[in-house]
Order: sequence, then C-alpha cells, then structure tokens
Amino acid sequence: MRLTQRKLTIRYSAVLIGFLLLFIVTVYLLLHYLLMNQQKQQLNSWLEQQVYSLHESREHGQGKKGFIGGGGNPGGGVRSGGNEIAGFVADTSGNLLALNADTLNLVSEIENAMKDVYSDSYTSVGEATEYWTIWVDNNETTAAADQDNGGESTAESALVGGKSKLLVAGRAIVEEGQMLGVMYGAKDITAQHRLFQWLLAVLAAVAVLFAGLAVFLSHQMSSKAMIPVKRSFARQREFVADASHELRTPLSVLLSSVDALEMEGVGEGEPFARKVLHNMRDEAKRMIRLSDSLLTLARSDSGAATLRITDFDLGAVAERIADSLRPMAVSKEITLRYERTGPLPYCGDSERLSQLLVILLDNAIKYTPDGGLIELSVFQMEVKGQKLVIEVRDTGIGIKPEDRERIFERFYREEKSRARELGGHGLGLSIAKWIVEAHGGTIEVTSTSGEGSIFRVELPNLR
Repeated sequence: MRLTQRKLTIRYSAVLIGFLLLFIVTVYLLLHYLLMNQQKQQLNSWLEQQVYSLHESREHGQGKKGFIGGGGNPGGGVRSGGNEIAGFVADTSGNLLALNADTLNLVSEIENAMKDVYSDSYTSVGEATEYWTIWVDNNETTAAADQDNGGESTAESALVGGKSKLLVAGRAIVEEGQMLGVMYGAKDITAQHRLFQWLLAVLAAVAVLFAGLAVFLSHQMSSKAMIPVKRSFARQREFVADASHELRTPLSVLLSSVDALEMEGVGEGEPFARKVLHNMRDEAKRMIRLSDSLLTLARSDSGAATLRITDFDLGAVAERIADSLRPMAVSKEITLRYERTGPLPYCGDSERLSQLLVILLDNAIKYTPDGGLIELSVFQMEVKGQKLVIEVRDTGIGIKPEDRERIFERFYREEKSRARELGGHGLGLSIAKWIVEAHGGTIEVTSTSGEGSIFRVELPNLR
C-alpha cells in the first residue's frame, strides 16, 4: 500500500510540476519576446529615419559628406538617456564609421565586436532589417566619455561600465538599384539582459517553492485517493482470511474421509476406485495447501501474523525437511544433497523457517528435470554480525532475466501452463519472502536460463 501511495504521489507531483514548469517557461519566453520586440521596433524606426534622412541629404546636394562622417550627422542621432542608439555605417569599402558624433568614442570598441557581423552581413543584408546581439568591453569608452564631459560621468553617457550587451540592427542603403552601404544601429540592452537574469532567478526560486508545495499537495491527494483503496483491500483481506479458514475445515474432513475409506479397504481390487480415491486425496491436499498459503498472506497483510521466537538448531531442522522431501526427489531420480556439519544454533521462528525450507526445496524439485541435482547448504557467516545463510542450488530450467524480479510477486508464474501441471499457485515464493523479511533478512536469486538457479537467504540472529 505504501508503494502504491508513493507511486501516486510521484505521478501527481510530476503532473503538477510539469504544468508549473510549462507556465514559468511560457511566461519567461513571452516577456522576453515582448521586451525584445519593443527594442527591435525602436531600432527599426531609427534606421528608417536615418536612411530617409540620408536620402534627403543626398537629394539636396550634400552628397557623401553627410554620409561618411565629414562632420555631418544625418538624423542627429536619437538620445533618450540610457536608451541611446549608436549609429554606424559600413561603406562600400567595408569601413565602419560613426554616424552620430556622440558615438565616435565607441567605434574602436564596437568595430572589433561587429567585424564578424558586418563582414558576414554586408552581402546578405537587404532593405529588410536584420538583427544581431553582441558584447562589447567599454571600459576605455567610459574614460573617454568622462573626459569629454569634463571628468563628470553623466546618465546620458552611452554604454558606460564593464561589459555591455548590444542589440544591433542592419539595413542596406540602396539608391537607384545601387548599394551604397549598410546602416547599423546599436542599442544597449544590458539593463534588459540583467532584468531577464533576475527574472529567471526569481522564477527558479518560485519554481522550487511551488514544486515543494506540489509534492505536499500530491501527498495529500494520494492519501485521500488511497482511503477507498485501503478499505477495499481490507475487505478483500478479511474475505480471503475467512474463506481460507472456512475452506480448510471441510477439506480436512474430506481428506480424513478418504483416508478412512482406504483404511476400510474400499477400492481394493478395483483399480478405478483406487485411482479416484488417490486423486481425491491429492486434490484435497493441494486445496489445503492453497488455503493455508492464502491464510498466511492474509495474516501477514493485516499484521496479525506474529513470529514465535525460540532457540533451536537450524541444522537439525534443515536435515529433517530434507529427509521428508527426499522421497519426492527420488521419484524423479533427483539427488537431494544436504550435509550437516554440526549444530547451528539460531533464535527465530522454527515453524516459519521450516515452511521456508519446504517452499525452496519443493520449488527446486518441481523445476529440476529428472536426473538433476539439488544442494542444500546452511552455514554461519561472520560479516557485520553473525548471520545464518541458507542456499538452495539446483540444475533446473533456470529463470529468465526479465522474470527474476517478479518471481516473488503473488500469483506470478513464469510458465503458467507448466506451473499448473506441477500444482503451483504462484504463492510460495511470496510467502518465503515474507518469512525472510519478518526475520529481518534478505532473499536473492541468481540464475542462468537452462542451467539452474541459486536461492540465497541471509538471516540475522534475533537473539
């Protein structure tokens, strides 16, 4: 149940966090688009104004004087405090010239940064506006600007201090089908860049905060969702326990009746009647084992099953179980080998551990072909405290890698048709796992398909 609730919490959290991230990314990208689009529109308007002014000056006979910076200032530049736009022109020789006088000090800094831009864009820029972003180091520019202002830095000094990020727009100057050059406008967007950095940090903090809130809400929702599931599971568990208990009594009576009929000699001399009685006994025993398994699992789920802790010799218990199952192995010409080396004192539930050994050996006998070998080993291991190890090795059909993690699930059978033929219900290994975990131990399986399996159990001493 806890695993199911944990999975629900993870799924709910993933959905909520996914929507949260989608919202944050959408908001960030939308704001970025709107603000940058505004800056681009300002640059585009400025370029249109400058190109128009340039054409006007040429029509009035000013010629190239106003174009190449011989003291002219087409358009006069656009100044709005920190939003100043620096204008530049690349002539037909590829020389980059300042357009407005206030940006003459920036040419040396921006020329290197824009070298790749205008060298690559000179042949590609058309009458439509193209945009780039560049970084410039304007420390020298700041000193020059301060000197021109009498040593006082003003708010209107362009691109002052450290690294500046510029949004550059370019537009071809075409007259009578002839390209005269490229007009560039550079706008400082450092403040906007820093704003987006702060916005990203704030949104990241909000995302972390709301992600934690989403996990909390997901846990609450999964808890509420599990309430009817727990009730249904409890009713199912009670039904299985009651049904198993009620079935066991008539099955025991049926088995006793079959034994009584055989003791009275019923069916002697009649092969068919003897076969019917034999089949009835086998089916009754199989149903009793199934009801016992269901009852054990129902009690383990409800927490009603408890361990009866006593001191006993696990080696002697293993020897007794091996001897009791050896006739079953001999009937398939399987060698069941167990060598007791001496007493193995252990503190635990002897009845449950006997059941564990029966399950492991019974499985090994069922899935080992005729003439195979099964080895049972029980020994002490001194690793981080005293532990007892139980190993069951067989030369059976083995377990496929994809089935190895599922064999301890209830009612799971690797080959259902084969399991039905062998009388398995898919409950034995799940009960074995519960017994081991109830003792604080671990159970693992290593197997190679077609070569056999090794079930290894490690049990701490409960004393």
